[in-house]
Amino acid sequence: MEKELSRVPRLLSESYNSGLVERLYDSGGSVMLDIIIYLCGNHIRDLFGESWFSIEDFCNKMGYNRTNLQRKLSKEQLKDLFGKRSPHYICKDINGEEISHPIETVFEAALYKLGLENMSYPVSTNEGTSYIFIQILTKFEIRTNFKTKKGTKRLYSATLNNLIKDSVYTLYNLIESQDYRELPSKYRYFYLELSKMIYLIKYKIKTGDAPSYRLTVDQLAKLFNLNFEENKERKRNVTKVLKGINEHLRFTNFQFKYVKGANDKWAYTVDFEFSQETLDYFDERYTAMFTQRFYSDLLWRYAGLAFPNCAVGRDRVNKVEDIKSDRNLYEDYLAWANSPQNKALKEEVYRENFFRVFGKTPEEFGLTSNAPTVTREPKEFIVKNPPTVTPEPEKII
Repeated sequence: MEKELSRVPRLLSESYNSGLVERLYDSGGSVMLDIIIYLCGNHIRDLFGESWFSIEDFCNKMGYNRTNLQRKLSKEQLKDLFGKRSPHYICKDINGEEISHPIETVFEAALYKLGLENMSYPVSTNEGTSYIFIQILTKFEIRTNFKTKKGTKRLYSATLNNLIKDSVYTLYNLIESQDYRELPSKYRYFYLELSKMIYLIKYKIKTGDAPSYRLTVDQLAKLFNLNFEENKERKRNVTKVLKGINEHLRFTNFQFKYVKGANDKWAYTVDFEFSQETLDYFDERYTAMFTQRFYSDLLWRYAGLAFPNCAVGRDRVNKVEDIKSDRNLYEDYLAWANSPQNKALKEEVYRENFFRVFGKTPEEFGLTSNAPTVTREPKEFIVKNPPTVTPEPEKII
């Protein structure tokens, strides 16, 4: 069976965003978290434009039931999410008539809520690390015929903040989607913790440190929402949950044991380990090489466009470093990278680096206008353009 590795922003599993994830779970279970993960995967396949998707696309990828996501929320649930004023999606039909569509289903409410939530993002400065707060979704759109009572298929487009898009190239962990969608929703956040463990353990092996990762029983009990006063019961139920999670996994299996932590009287800390086979599995190989080269080359080309008086060579290298180290300059680059500007140049950069890594053109791998969206190397680099009418968007290079 082929790998189905997906990139998720490392930000989601960091402690400074734990409060955000808790709020998202309280508001709608794992749906909002999974929308972020789904959109990040779409962005990797959608390098130059907007990506339109149906609720069926989301359900197939993330393991949801469409009927549950299309369920209408009660007035009380909508009030808990949005306060007294329930949101509406405002658009115009082909005749210019304004249409007001109530946001009231589980899925559409989750999309809208993500536009109201902010994520913590670390920024390195000369004085140290500070945190800025960025809006998760900057916009979302719905494309359908709102006037008909027939079951017209709806298409959605949701735009992640450019800094979150950037993180799937520069600051990410890997999940195996085949494992992820098999997990009960209440344990999916812990799977992100597993993906962080794998990344850190692989890093520890490179630096010669012990290849393990530790969490206390109390930390795990909080992740699993286990409320037991007695330590013995808390530990017993943590063990039960960990064993249950492992039974759902085919590719991300882990081993764990209890050890004494610092100042512990009893073995109350869980030590996680992974087999070498599992660690080796989480490797994108040529996919990672391609995206890294493409993204680096894209910044190099941008520096030449934005600063035309900067000569190729050492001056351009220094300018690239200036852009990386200056938040405003880097956000200007991200705005350009995620815009339709200079699309021909971006496609040229894409094709050149694709050939350098894979030794063939995208077309030679069957990436034609009607190629299916698949996840094996290198066919995950399929770019979608938004449709001009209601049919599903075409897939192009």
